[in-house]
Amino acid sequence: MRALHFMKVDYILTRKQLYIVPLFFVLALFIGKGMGAPEVSLMVACSYMLFVATIFSTTPFAYCGGKNRGFLLLFPATVRDRVAGRFLYGLSFVAMLALLCVMLVVVYGMTGVKLPLWALAFGLWELAIGIMIMALELLFFYLFGEGKENWQYLSNIIRTAPGMAMFFAANYLIGKAEDASAGGAGIELEGLSGKFMQAGMIAVVAALLLTTVAAAVCVKVIEKRDYA
Repeated sequence: MRALHFMKVDYILTRKQLYIVPLFFVLALFIGKGMGAPEVSLMVACSYMLFVATIFSTTPFAYCGGKNRGFLLLFPATVRDRVAGRFLYGLSFVAMLALLCVMLVVVYGMTGVKLPLWALAFGLWELAIGIMIMALELLFFYLFGEGKENWQYLSNIIRTAPGMAMFFAANYLIGKAEDASAGGAGIELEGLSGKFMQAGMIAVVAALLLTTVAAAVCVKVIEKRDYA
């Protein structure tokens, strides 16, 4: 339960970025709109939202210095509580933006735009990769950069580069899949979509397990320091 309290504290500290999430949502729709068919537009928009999620999920580290650090240390809690709260924040942020993508899929579906099953499987894979990126970024910050004020530029690269690489790679694969469908390979993709879905579900579970392992490693390391 204390971990949930620390997750809430992180949301309070980063509440300003919650205000601009709708702007990024609109930007995602704008970016996707120019990518061709409605199905492709939807997939690109969701890819962009997951890219944003990987960046915003590590924002609390920017607030862990100075007065805020002393404030957090006043709470009666263990290192495990603090680290778990930070990882729960990251997971919940990714889940929140993924939920926005699901709502967008529903809205598109109500207008007659249906995503093929392979596209939904692709979304699961992308969600799994987004969770992995978030977990590895948190692991990096706890092990090498947490609380170090001279790591600003490197931390910006670490927060941005993996998600950006995922976004561009996803767009490339989406374009290839669209070309394959136009070339008559759409039936083959649909035939493999069931296996893709199963593999995507397994990937999401594996990503959650990786997150748990990363959090456990962070706890072991931070217990030897003065602050988590």
